[in-house]
Amino acid sequence: MKISSKLECGIVALIDIAINSQHGKTVSIAGISKRQNISTKYLEQILVALKQARLIRGQKGAGGGYLLSRPAEDIYFDQIINALDLTILSGNDNEGVSGIRRVMNDEIWRPLDEQLTGLTSGISLAQIAEKCAASEQEEFMYYI
Repeated sequence: MKISSKLECGIVALIDIAINSQHGKTVSIAGISKRQNISTKYLEQILVALKQARLIRGQKGAGGGYLLSRPAEDIYFDQIINALDLTILSGNDNEGVSGIRRVMNDEIWRPLDEQLTGLTSGISLAQIAEKCAASEQEEFMYYI
């Protein structure tokens, strides 16, 4: 499955914010950019979309940056996907469609969309952020 770089970078940025914003600490665009190797200009565009979807909030002033707008346990991947790319979980209606296209929508695209929506609505940002944080810890483990 191919996803847009906007969606991939948006998910990476949200996971980074979830991991690094513990105890109300804000996360800067520069920090995300450096840790995740994503252009700051591109991140700015992505974070605007995440802000509009009310997944994150900005804090201005000294020590400003971004925080999740609600606990990571309450943010699900279907919400993230819809905030960044409306074409993935778009649903397929049959208005003005007939013949082969209607059957394809009914038998292939709609069930696939329902499966993907069901899967992504059951995975929270917290679940993935915890796995990513644990994975990062393992990468820095040194054994003697």
